[in-house]
Amino acid sequence: MPIAILGALVAPESVPGAGPWGGVGAGRLGFLIGLVLYAVVVSPIVTAAITYAIGEIYVGRSATVGQSLRVGASMLLPIAGTSILVGIAVMIGLVLLVIPGVYLFLCFLLVWQVMVLERRYGFAAMGRSRELMRGSLLRGFGITLAGAIIVGVVGGAIGLVVGHVPLLGPIGEGVARAAGVAYTSAVAVVLYFDVRCRKEAFDLEHLARLVAGPEGSAEVG
Repeated sequence: MPIAILGALVAPESVPGAGPWGGVGAGRLGFLIGLVLYAVVVSPIVTAAITYAIGEIYVGRSATVGQSLRVGASMLLPIAGTSILVGIAVMIGLVLLVIPGVYLFLCFLLVWQVMVLERRYGFAAMGRSRELMRGSLLRGFGITLAGAIIVGVVGGAIGLVVGHVPLLGPIGEGVARAAGVAYTSAVAVVLYFDVRCRKEAFDLEHLARLVAGPEGSAEVG
């Protein structure tokens, strides 16, 4: 949302015959720099923070905005490194007749959740995601496709309604993108726990810890 608002405020009108860079001024340059910083720094932190918060809620704990952002910021470097490894692997797979790239993309679908919720990075996170997704690739593909369609429809509807309105249009599109990131992150976290419940009986283990907690405290007292 901040990037969309900034773009609406500083993006200049195109000048006929000026070429693609003819309208680049100080405001436009600042916007481009801000966009790069957002993609490299802000977006990973926010995505990790959302993943952490939803994971905490799933297991019955609370997470504040500040706490979630601090957790996301603390993981920035390992997340960036792991994301680069995943991107390279998927790109190589896409070059090899596309299908291997799609396969690897689905194998690494839970890498973010593994990094944030299990604190595993690099090849360990990639291997863990592949292990979790084994036998669930088609379900992961269907869930990802359905989520993308929902986000695309909502974003397209907002764009049709307010896209032609100066300033309000970019803000509306920014709201749609922000909601889309939150929604897709939530879907991925639920998929992560769903797979763990099926493969590792995570719900039973978590329930056992919750039941044992008060008893253990009472015994100590």
